[in-house]
Amino acid sequence: MIENLNIKKTPKQFLLEAKIGTWSAVGVTIASSMFLIALIVTFVIFPLNFSWPGVEVYAQSYVEHYWQILMFVVPCFFIAPLYLILTVSIHRFTPEEKKILSLLGIVFAVAYLAQITANYYLQMSAIPQSISSGLLDGTTLFAFGNLNSIFWSMEILGYTWLSLSMLFIGLLFSDGKMEIAIKWIFVINGILGVIAIIQAVTHLDFGFPFSLVLFAFTFPAATAMIARLFNRTKKTMI
Repeated sequence: MIENLNIKKTPKQFLLEAKIGTWSAVGVTIASSMFLIALIVTFVIFPLNFSWPGVEVYAQSYVEHYWQILMFVVPCFFIAPLYLILTVSIHRFTPEEKKILSLLGIVFAVAYLAQITANYYLQMSAIPQSISSGLLDGTTLFAFGNLNSIFWSMEILGYTWLSLSMLFIGLLFSDGKMEIAIKWIFVINGILGVIAIIQAVTHLDFGFPFSLVLFAFTFPAATAMIARLFNRTKKTMI
């Protein structure tokens, strides 16, 4: 997919687009790898207690665990804009007959960016400010530590948009072993992500830890391979 270039473009256009594609893919890989590390720290090395103790107890322990929350929130905040840039870059190298798929990938990436960044910014701004000021009214509904909060509902919905985007973007890759690997990583994670929102609505929790772990390990691997594809394309233009 990525090497089917539009002959109407100039070499300078190709080079700029390939560079942006390379560095956005590298950025997503770094940020998603940091998310993987945060996931391991949060759930394995220094596991947080997600049984909701009440807002007063949560506020008291918030400062102690704030660095763990930031380890989780900050990388995810940056994945969203970098992933959108990546989808736009992929679209620029997509053959005309498949552009509807890349455009759909961009549409859902925009929805993902809008939802997720607002959700994470809330955790980095309003929530710590409210807790430090002792203004706890409403904090329960948006707290990271409350699995029944609005934060987690928005989280699942936001990643559903990402999953739909991955599903359409994954279908663009078809040539060679590396592209086939990218395709199936994106498609399988996309399908599992869409199932997650159905589980949330129906209150069925089968397979959720598996899909989260699969995404955490395979997503950075796929974006690293996309970076290699863009970099290989870039080198042919220098």
